[in-house]
Amino acid sequence: MAALSDYLESGILNHIFRNTTFSKPTTISIALTSGVPKDNDTGATIPELPSGIALGQNFVTTNYQRLNLGSPAATGTSIWASVGVDDTTAYSVFSTEVSHSGYFYPLYLSQASAEAADQNGATQSYTFSKTYPGVTFYAPVSIDVSGSQTDPGYPLYEGNGFIKNTTQFLFNTALRDWGWVSGVAILDSATYGSGNLLMYAQLENPRIVYTGDNIKFDSNSLEISLK
Repeated sequence: MAALSDYLESGILNHIFRNTTFSKPTTISIALTSGVPKDNDTGATIPELPSGIALGQNFVTTNYQRLNLGSPAATGTSIWASVGVDDTTAYSVFSTEVSHSGYFYPLYLSQASAEAADQNGATQSYTFSKTYPGVTFYAPVSIDVSGSQTDPGYPLYEGNGFIKNTTQFLFNTALRDWGWVSGVAILDSATYGSGNLLMYAQLENPRIVYTGDNIKFDSNSLEISLK
């Protein structure tokens, strides 16, 4: 997720370059959208999934609600990893610095994670001083890390420009069909139809949500990046 809203962009620019202070949000929430939001959207104009549907004279809830992550000042360290840190994911690195060229994988930032991936708990370390100065990667000894000219599909290590969730983010169970879900938005209010849009993205795997479905983001699956 990398697209910033007009609201957040102007707030950051004014905060840094002018004499206006951009206040830290007191609430962070995640919304699901049927289409991809636009930069100038607000919490009232994003194409958010319906919270209810009209059936005759009745308004029936769909059980859709924004996922309230609470105050970042209170919950930030418990549900988000440190910026630029992902100790559980294997990385691919393309480099000519270590004995031969090609992709090296799987590599971990955490030695403990690499030990857990090895059948004997043994690891070997790699450094790529030109590409990732000061970063040590670890690999299970039992897995071949020889170069390959084909991208193995692991996510690339991205430096300090990202943050990931450390816990599972689980939305309510759909009590009615929610319809097509193709976007995700982060806002500063958990109240449906309100607040300021902070950032948004298109989902990599859009889908239709039917009655009984659960939408969730597993740990380390929601990456917020600034590029």
